Amino acid sequence: MSQLSDLMAPQLKSRILVVDDISKNLQVVGTILRNEGYHVMPATSGLQALERVSAQPPDLILLDLMMPEMDGLEVCSRLKADPLTRQIPVIFLTASNEMEHLMKGFEAGAVDYITKPFNAPELLARVRTHLELKHARERLREMNEEKNEFMGIAAHDLRNPLSAIQGYAEMIIEDAQSLAHRDLEGNGQRIREAAKRMTEMVQNFLDANRIERGELKLNMAISDLSPLLQSVLESQSPHATAKGQNIQLELPPTPTLALADVSITLQVFENLVSNAVKYSPPGKKIFVRLKAEAGVVRFEVEDQGPGLSKEDQKKLFGKFARLSAKPTGGEHSTGLGLSIVKRLVEAMNGKVWCESELGMGATFIVTIPQPIER
Repeated sequence: MSQLSDLMAPQLKSRILVVDDISKNLQVVGTILRNEGYHVMPATSGLQALERVSAQPPDLILLDLMMPEMDGLEVCSRLKADPLTRQIPVIFLTASNEMEHLMKGFEAGAVDYITKPFNAPELLARVRTHLELKHARERLREMNEEKNEFMGIAAHDLRNPLSAIQGYAEMIIEDAQSLAHRDLEGNGQRIREAAKRMTEMVQNFLDANRIERGELKLNMAISDLSPLLQSVLESQSPHATAKGQNIQLELPPTPTLALADVSITLQVFENLVSNAVKYSPPGKKIFVRLKAEAGVVRFEVEDQGPGLSKEDQKKLFGKFARLSAKPTGGEHSTGLGLSIVKRLVEAMNGKVWCESELGMGATFIVTIPQPIER
């Protein structure tokens, strides 16, 4: 789905509050909406409408303009005065002779009106339009928040390696004549590591942007995943060894064939194995398994780290997720890795999830479909 169509997609099973003091009107409007799959919340008075909104905010409100005791103008004014409800679109239900009051309704914050007697196609068209606009505004607001968070993370996380590169470079420049070869080599390695960190961060940001823009291109083929996993462990082994960790690999005796994109699968494996190394305490074991079962290849990474709380598990695969668990060796994290993993795995028609208990480590599991035999 394109970014524009995603913005304009209507919400499924949207809740619509219908407010009218005449029960027949409630019945007519409710039937029209229910037949289109909407969830209808009826209210027969302005006070009841406010109570229902407070208990469960709807996605849209169809509000009778003229009602006894508390009319639609007052209800709309109260809703728009409350920060928690002011974003809910209000469409007035009005008779054709109430246009003078209707102008006051727009001043109070209504977005549209529908005249009585009701015309079903018109009513549904207006409801659908304003639900789509509401969804688009919410998505744009989320995108703006993501952009701001991205800028904050980029500025914060890139500052440290940039400062390290600048500091070590200045040491080399100022003390070049007196530095021993070993010191020059050490500073050069530190500069390289800092640059590598920056490259990884930038690559994560680029990957996330590429996925969001729908520019991810797959090269699906039947591949044996065992050699891929072995190459990942070879690259991660030095990091584990430096922390005194032991990675134990379990592979089946036969090839583990899956229908997958090799480069993307490699990226998924690298991310999850490096996370296990990153978040496991020094001296612990990490168990990596690959096996075929029930039409899929199943990949598991089990660590002996701190595990994940219920709250952390809820936001685990979210973009820019900041969890309570922290890297145990001063490693960096952008909070983008797992959200990218999820999108990459699902692009290959696979699944990814985590099983964990706080204090008992975590196991990340990925399944990728095997090729269908013909």
